[in-house]
Amino acid sequence: MANEAPEPETPETVPLSPDAARLQRELEDARKNVEEVLTRLAYLQAELENTRKRAEREVDQAVQYANEALVSRLLPVLDDLDAAVLSAKGKEGRGLEMIRENVVKALKESGLEEIPSEGLPFDPYVHECVQLVEDDALPDGRVKEVVQRGYTFRKRVLRPARVAVVKHPNRQDDNEPGQEGEQDG
Repeated sequence: MANEAPEPETPETVPLSPDAARLQRELEDARKNVEEVLTRLAYLQAELENTRKRAEREVDQAVQYANEALVSRLLPVLDDLDAAVLSAKGKEGRGLEMIRENVVKALKESGLEEIPSEGLPFDPYVHECVQLVEDDALPDGRVKEVVQRGYTFRKRVLRPARVAVVKHPNRQDDNEPGQEGEQDG
């Protein structure tokens, strides 16, 4: 057995000197630090991109709704024009009606829309009930009359429509408590 050659040494089997072992640990620590920095960099890049997109959305909304305050301040003027058209007669009435039509056209081009109401079901998101009335021609919960027109600006409610809603006092909904079918129990 004296002829057996010693096994060749591989990098894994070679004992490291203390300096080499220290350098190996420093290299592994440096690799871990690089991985952490790259992960943090990727996170920050994503965060920056999200911030950029959010800023773009906010600028777009600011531009889109820039005229909202002005349009809102013009609604009382539009209400006054409506009242003037109703009270004026003859040529004067026609002139006021033309002025109102031009104001409405300009406001519509800016994004103002009237909320449809009369005869439709009451919708608390766009209507404000100011009166309950009886009307045999309409079912409960329908808008009988518009007291003050409501408007949206670019699909956002600017002012809800103030309406009178039909309510029949002697009729009960099928689901109201106190009906005969609910006395069980």
